[in-house]
Amino acid sequence: MLLAPTPFRTPNENETLRIGEPGIMLSYEEAEEMPKQDVFWRWEKMSKSKGNVVTPEEAAVRYGADALRIYELFEAPFEQTIQWSEERVQGAVRFLHRVFRLVSEYAPRRNPDWRSTIGDLAKEETELRYLTHATIRKVTSDFDEFSFNTAVAALMEFSNGITEFARTHEGASPALDEAIESLILLIAPMAPHSADELWERIGQRGFTLNAAWPEFDPAMLVKSEVEIAVQVNGKLRGSVVVEKDIDQAELERRALDCEKVANALEGKTIRKFIVVPGKIVNIVAN
Repeated sequence: MLLAPTPFRTPNENETLRIGEPGIMLSYEEAEEMPKQDVFWRWEKMSKSKGNVVTPEEAAVRYGADALRIYELFEAPFEQTIQWSEERVQGAVRFLHRVFRLVSEYAPRRNPDWRSTIGDLAKEETELRYLTHATIRKVTSDFDEFSFNTAVAALMEFSNGITEFARTHEGASPALDEAIESLILLIAPMAPHSADELWERIGQRGFTLNAAWPEFDPAMLVKSEVEIAVQVNGKLRGSVVVEKDIDQAELERRALDCEKVANALEGKTIRKFIVVPGKIVNIVAN
C-alpha cells in the first residue's frame, strides 16, 4: 500500500474531529493558498477521496514505467506499506541510466561467441564470474520468495561490480560478456522495456521474455581464495587473502607479514596461534 504526504490544518472552534482524525484535511490547492505555518502534513493512504493520489500513469509519464516498477519493488518488502517519494523514484531512474551507460560502453567489444572462450581466465575475471553466478542464485531465490527489494539491491551491487571491472579491464573478456548478458536478463522481469532495448544493443534478437533464464553454476561459487582476519590478543589488526587450502604454517607466516600485525607485536613474545579455519588467526602474545 502506498502512502502520500497529505495536508491538514487544525480545526476551528466550531469544527469537531472524528476519532483518529489528525486535523481538517485539505486539498493540495487549499494548502498552497494557506500560510505554511497553518498547514501540517501526515502520511495517509492514497485514495481519491483524499485527493492525494499519484496515479501510475502520471509516474510512468514522468519517470518511465520501468523506473516506477524498480522503485516500488526496491522500496520495501512486498507486503509492507511504503511512503511515496519523488526523490526515491529518481534514484531508480539513475540506476537504470547507469545500466544503460554500462551496456552502451561495453557493446562495441562484445564477443557473441563468448561461451567458447570462457576457459582459463585471469584472477579478476574469475572474481567477476563468481559475482555473476552468486547474483543469479540470489535474484532467482529472491524472486521465488517475493523478496523483490533484496533482488533489486543485489542487481545494484552486481552492476557496480561489473562497472568496476570494465573500468580497469580493457579489451574483450568472456567473463564481462557473461556478466552483461546475465544482468540484462535478471533485470528484465522488473524493467522489461529497458531490458529489451539493452538486449538489442548487444546484438540479440527478440524479446528478453523469450530468452532462457540464466542459471548459476555451483562450481563457480567455490572460491579458491579466502580472506582471513588477523587478530592480536583478540583485537583485529588486519587481514590476509590466502589460498583456501593453505597449510597452517604458511598461514601463520602470512599473518605475521601484515604491517599492522607486526606493529602490534613489536616488543612482545608470541605465545601461540589460535586458528579458526577459513576465518580467523588470533596471535596470543605478551
